[in-house]
Amino acid sequence: MMKSRRVVAVTVVSLLAAGLAELAHLPAGALLGSMLVSIVASLTLSVHAPVSRRGMLVSQSVLGGALCASFSPEAWSALADNWAVSLAAVVGVVAVAQGVALVCARLGHLDPRTATLGLMPGGASAMVALSDELGADARLVTLFQYMRLCIVILVAVAVGRWAGDTPDEVLARAADLPGPPSPLLAWLTTAGVCAVGSFLGLRLNLPAGSFLGPVLLGIPLTALGVPVGALPPGVLLLALWALGVRVGSQFDASAIHELKRVAHVAVVASVAMVAGCLLLAWGWSAASGVDLITTYFATSPGGADSVLAIALGTRATLSVVLAVQVGRVLLIFLVAPSFLRRLSPSRES
Repeated sequence: MMKSRRVVAVTVVSLLAAGLAELAHLPAGALLGSMLVSIVASLTLSVHAPVSRRGMLVSQSVLGGALCASFSPEAWSALADNWAVSLAAVVGVVAVAQGVALVCARLGHLDPRTATLGLMPGGASAMVALSDELGADARLVTLFQYMRLCIVILVAVAVGRWAGDTPDEVLARAADLPGPPSPLLAWLTTAGVCAVGSFLGLRLNLPAGSFLGPVLLGIPLTALGVPVGALPPGVLLLALWALGVRVGSQFDASAIHELKRVAHVAVVASVAMVAGCLLLAWGWSAASGVDLITTYFATSPGGADSVLAIALGTRATLSVVLAVQVGRVLLIFLVAPSFLRRLSPSRES
């Protein structure tokens, strides 16, 4: 009886923490808030909010469907107008991330899959969702992702303030586009993509099929102008909450010891990624004449939404920034899962 009350209390507190983190506009705030509460509850009370495997599959499919919103009509237009330079920059950023991850795995005695997912700039919540299915340690992936996000955002804010606040152009917002669909139609479309995509992904044995299925089904539809990615208020928050609770429940004393062991590795790897992408931006700017502010924000290793929000207040050419950031997410989701399965499963000592 006492344990059931503790479970209810932890569930309520984790939901409140998820909501507060979202209100604070933290990247993937609901995941982070619920994960922190779940960690504390697991370590001190040995309980956590119950999330079934079916609930996890639904949460992953919701997240996959929601990510399709990144591929809005203006994003596809920017990608088409700047496809050549976007492809080169995207490959460069992914190469930097993979290079740092492999060095980090070797020097830090980490599983290469865990290091790669932890440093891959494809969205923190998405990489955490992929980690279980691809045999990576979700706890370490979460640590590396949020360490990278913190450093990237801090550096991007500093660069944005140094660059000034007179943007050359303004991106159209989805709400400003002509003929927007009704919310109900957009919600039903996204629900259909999540359900069908998840079913096909699991049936075809795709890596993380319940997540990748909706992504791979929804992306082509957005190119055709179909509204995919809109969700009723609170649905995405609940999906991120479930992912956060799942990760947090895996923490115990040995996990905390492991995190302490690799925390400095996560910091050094994150700084190395930012430095590598800065060199890439400098080389791109020097070779093409594109201003360094634009190339920096375009090659900044995530999160795409945070970087774009900061770049909006600068003189960066936003169409180029958007094209490279969206192109990178597209490439990672199409290529990374199959590549990661080919990596050796472990190099731990």
